[in-house]
Amino acid sequence: MIINKTMTTWKKLITLIAILLCCDCSIQKQEKKEPTDYYETKPDIEEEPEEPIIEKFEHKIHSEYVKSLQVGIPSIQIGEPCISISNNENIQINFDLIQEDPSPVQYEIIHCDINWERSDLMDMEFINGFTTNYIENYQLSYGPIDQYVHYDFNLPNENIEFLKSGNYIVKIYYENESNNPLMTIKIFVSEQSSTINFSLLPTNDMEQKKYLQAYELSCSFDPNKVDDPYSNLFVNIQQNHQEFDQQWISQPNFIRENSIVYLPNDDRIFNGGNEYRFFDISSFRSGSQKVNKISFEDNSYQIILKKEPKRSYKQYLEYKDLDGKFFIRSYDCSVAETQAEYGIVHFELPMKKISNQDIYIFGQLSNWSTDEKYKMQYDSIKQTYFKNILLKQGHYNYLYVTKDQNGISTRTLEGAHYDANNEYIIKLYYRDPIGLYDRLLAYQVFKINT
Repeated sequence: MIINKTMTTWKKLITLIAILLCCDCSIQKQEKKEPTDYYETKPDIEEEPEEPIIEKFEHKIHSEYVKSLQVGIPSIQIGEPCISISNNENIQINFDLIQEDPSPVQYEIIHCDINWERSDLMDMEFINGFTTNYIENYQLSYGPIDQYVHYDFNLPNENIEFLKSGNYIVKIYYENESNNPLMTIKIFVSEQSSTINFSLLPTNDMEQKKYLQAYELSCSFDPNKVDDPYSNLFVNIQQNHQEFDQQWISQPNFIRENSIVYLPNDDRIFNGGNEYRFFDISSFRSGSQKVNKISFEDNSYQIILKKEPKRSYKQYLEYKDLDGKFFIRSYDCSVAETQAEYGIVHFELPMKKISNQDIYIFGQLSNWSTDEKYKMQYDSIKQTYFKNILLKQGHYNYLYVTKDQNGISTRTLEGAHYDANNEYIIKLYYRDPIGLYDRLLAYQVFKINT
């Protein structure tokens, strides 16, 4: 009996020790759990930083209701979208909205860097006034078949004064719909503190000598106001406002006193191109240049242009053009802005279909872009490309360009000639390390006859 009691006692001790060990493990597990109390400190979790959203702009019409957009100096119908910050100049922006009644329309001014991304400047640093305003000048059309509202405004104005030079975007939208713009427009404010010299030369490539235009240029600058011109000065060159083959150059060949010099090389060349095609629809009642027929069908004017073939291998013919621009006018009414008619213009390019390439109508009438609205379709029965576009009465320039995975070309359909007359737009930028923005020192246009 004494042995049995001893064994029972040991069993109780072993059971008690086992219970204590289990309790200790349970307590340790509970201590390792995250605190459930809201106010208790939680362990720090490293979060990946969010990448900043880069806002980049382009010169583009976003709405199908916007027509006849023109940007330039008011006194010149085909002026440039640039003003000098030191002169009393204005840029006038005017356009039509195809609608029956006026709508409140606003615009916003945005300062950008040379890449057309929003700059780091605060609003008060580049604008004296309000960056967002209403377009107060508008008129309802009177008389035409297609009703529209004509809007126009000037920059700067009583609400806006530009304080800094550089690239600017004008975003236009219906009231309180800034996230859904009607259009975004590029304009330029220049200091005009530099003089640019630009000239064309024959290329050294003997095989392409008849087709290419080489160039050399020099730009003056103030050494006391420009730090490190080799790294901080950038030149942009456009031929006829064509962004698709624009060139950026930096690091000049040498600096001579207060001038940077860029000498010709194999990369500094442009296709000579060709003179722009044109047509005149200033009157729907009488005959016009390059127009085959005008009729009134389906409650609208139908303008059939004369068929003109591709000019790839045709001899160069010199004549004065508008380098891709257009201007509005009407011989059928007294006030073209609000009384001119709209008509559907029928473009036709007779040729065999090109594989792996699309064809677009290009010029100011396409807002200098290869938008899908201006992409031509192919009629395999007639073996011709065609496109119909609603345009206002006036005089128009245009080209046919091809687009594929390698880019955009005017040479495929329009040919290239060293003798062609082109307009070159030169812009000189200075990346100011002190002001922390891209200044536009000069904006200059060269109309060159080789």
